[in-house]
Amino acid sequence: MQSLSLRQTRLTINCDQKLTRVVTSFVENAGICFGLEPESALDLTLASEEIFNYLSFTGVQGEQLTLTCRQGGYFVDLEFEFHSEEFGLSMFNLTAANSVENDNAVLETGLLIASRLVDRFSFFRQDSLSMLILEKEKSYPTIGESLEKQPGPLKNSVIKRPDLEEVKLFVRYVTQNYGACVVPSSFQTPGKVADMVKYGHYDVAIASDNSGAIGGGIVWSWKNEKLVEFFGPFVFGQREYSTIPVELADHMISSIARTTAMGLMTQSPSPDLPTDYFEPLGAISSIKPGQESCESNSYYRHLREDPGTSVWAHRLIEEFLIQEYRKHVLARRINLVTSEGENKSQDSVIATELDKSISKATLKPIWWGHDDLSLLHAHIRALVQEGVFNIFFEMDLGRPWECHFTTSLLGSGFEPRLILPYAGSSDILIFQHIGSAGVL
Repeated sequence: MQSLSLRQTRLTINCDQKLTRVVTSFVENAGICFGLEPESALDLTLASEEIFNYLSFTGVQGEQLTLTCRQGGYFVDLEFEFHSEEFGLSMFNLTAANSVENDNAVLETGLLIASRLVDRFSFFRQDSLSMLILEKEKSYPTIGESLEKQPGPLKNSVIKRPDLEEVKLFVRYVTQNYGACVVPSSFQTPGKVADMVKYGHYDVAIASDNSGAIGGGIVWSWKNEKLVEFFGPFVFGQREYSTIPVELADHMISSIARTTAMGLMTQSPSPDLPTDYFEPLGAISSIKPGQESCESNSYYRHLREDPGTSVWAHRLIEEFLIQEYRKHVLARRINLVTSEGENKSQDSVIATELDKSISKATLKPIWWGHDDLSLLHAHIRALVQEGVFNIFFEMDLGRPWECHFTTSLLGSGFEPRLILPYAGSSDILIFQHIGSAGVL
């Protein structure tokens, strides 16, 4: 199955409030053309209106900004490129609330509204150019409660790439047979998974026989050009000691072997994973109050010789990194970040990914500032009040500014747990909040 090419369109426009209708018309039409339903396209349009209004009032009059709208298959993203040193990004925090004492209160209320209308956001700054990217997903029906008839043991099975109807059936089998701890949250919407396969976000292989029965499968996706993450293998209706899990793993590895990938990783292995193929990276404990508790190892496999690389770190976690890199035989030069009186921003910004089905939140730093400790405390309080007890923080060790969160992370109850090689611009270090689950 070949993934489809994705389209994009671009608008460059003066930062002038009188041109707001040009912006909203552009975003709404692009969103619908790229697959959003009218309701979702309207959300993205209203978000763009609030941001354009903010930039029109706070930016330099007549300054140009560029909007790029991209088709993502199961989502549409909208990128703003602009020159502004004072963009109110802190309103995108999960814990943000408007303040009437601020002169820009009305405009910041607009940013707060915009942040709640989209599913994800990211922010980058290069020299004086800022880039804000908003993502809005298509709506899909959830999987429902009706059960599919369980397939029996396959005869003369083969491993193959499924068509899209087989993908959706495979997804239903997986959700019937495995717990939420090992199943991607996207599997709650089979149509979304089909689109992710169609547009190249997922690769899937299934075990099938001549009758068309599906006895198992495995899913993988590229986190970046150096690392592939996978889910599974999943097997259903087969005899004990079936060779299908090994056949699926072999197929996946051979499909990736001649690519640019340095490694293969899973953070949520299924019970059917042939663990002899992989090295354990470490374990994370998770709990959903009143339900199952998960103790899950992460596994990694080198696909080629590791040439080594450099990472950044705060001195408070240097020893942890030395021990982990030694244990996993990963050649890394550790450069230490320092604070030597230089200026830093007032506000920190953290993006939050929520998976309430397993009571999990992953915090990802967007911007670092003076208020990082209070912001982390506020996020922990808000998440625990929402019943989210498994709270993680992902630090990209290839971005030195992210390492400045370390002191506040340790001071607010987080501990470093495991390293994911090449999962970001370099390695990703996973911190887990200790105590929010009440069992760790």
